[in-house]
Amino acid sequence: MHDTSGSQRISATTATAPATTEIVVGVPSCNHAATVVQVLRAAQAGLVQFFSGHSSLLVSADVGSSDGTRGQVRTLVAENPLLRELGPADGAAGTTSPGVETRELRMILEQAHQVHARACLVLDASMTSMGADWVAQLARPILDDQFDMVVPYFARHKLDGAISKGIVYPLTRALYGKRVRQPLGSVFALSGRLVERFLARRVWDIEVSALSADARAVSEAICADFALCQAFLGPAEHAASASPLDLSSILAAVLGSVFDEMNHNVSYWQKVRGSEPVRWFGTPVEIADNPPPVDAHKMWESFRLGCRTLQDVWSPVLPPATMLALKYLARDDAATLADDLWARIVYDFALGYRLHVMNRGHLLRALTPLYLGWLACFVREMSAAPSQDVERRVQQLSMVYEAQKPYLISRWRWPDRFNP
Repeated sequence: MHDTSGSQRISATTATAPATTEIVVGVPSCNHAATVVQVLRAAQAGLVQFFSGHSSLLVSADVGSSDGTRGQVRTLVAENPLLRELGPADGAAGTTSPGVETRELRMILEQAHQVHARACLVLDASMTSMGADWVAQLARPILDDQFDMVVPYFARHKLDGAISKGIVYPLTRALYGKRVRQPLGSVFALSGRLVERFLARRVWDIEVSALSADARAVSEAICADFALCQAFLGPAEHAASASPLDLSSILAAVLGSVFDEMNHNVSYWQKVRGSEPVRWFGTPVEIADNPPPVDAHKMWESFRLGCRTLQDVWSPVLPPATMLALKYLARDDAATLADDLWARIVYDFALGYRLHVMNRGHLLRALTPLYLGWLACFVREMSAAPSQDVERRVQQLSMVYEAQKPYLISRWRWPDRFNP
């Protein structure tokens, strides 16, 4: 049991960091003036409430904000100096070029390594739903059970997170053999030895535009045989973006990261067969089952339109048998895109991405109508189902991805071989 009494031992902002600190909580930020203080206060409350008997350091890393984010952080430091700020010195110019969030993350890991932290938590400066208990849920599996990475599972409405349900989770599970339910996210926790490995291998010394930091964190930990676990957290609610992305841009960003990792780790995942569970911590968080209405008919019409207009774009990516199957599907309003066909489509796009059959951004955006076709079928099937049935359906789809993995390996090794 953790001591929740006594004096606070959170390290204050000073010119020199403490020699040894058990827990480092880092918040990378870039233009998050509206939310960064809320996240830092929640993190600070979590450290005080659950880890008052541990030496801790709260870190804000910001190298590129131009909206007053750093001023907000300094106001918090002035109110209660329990926070260390990392970033350019006063008067130095920041940067908002690609890679800024990766550099902020690296600064946090370097700080954790410098103080020999046993656990390093990375939080999201845009999160509006964070509770103080998240700090405990993320840190305890590392401190008490010697895990190396804690991946959160955020509570969602049953139809939310469809890209993760239909592509990212099943694909990650089939590739790496670990059932990490939400493998992409901007919140996670690392052990000191995993921090040391990431820094030694210069894991994020690339442009963030080419790779998502969270995509690499999970795959790197799995491929290096570090111990992963999952923690139940509450809903992940973010502040509204000033310039929200459209679906095609979101797909391109997410799948670009995942496909880059496939290329990076091909020698590992080609040897993996099947999958195994990943240990859970905490209690599932229930939220009201009232997702916003979804127009499956409109999504299916977008799929049918793509089948009529994107033949020339898809044909360099998809085998003739798949093109023919899509042609027949588009003729039937009540048709269902079978799981095995969908898994092969995702695998074929991953191969097309690897081979540069066209501009990669265009390629990933061309998947949008096909994704909407899959989503329309998923919504029609599961909109009236209870949440537990939706989850079972996702697990069923994931097993099909695993069953179709030999198809991926065959096409990856011999890309010119088409299956009739």
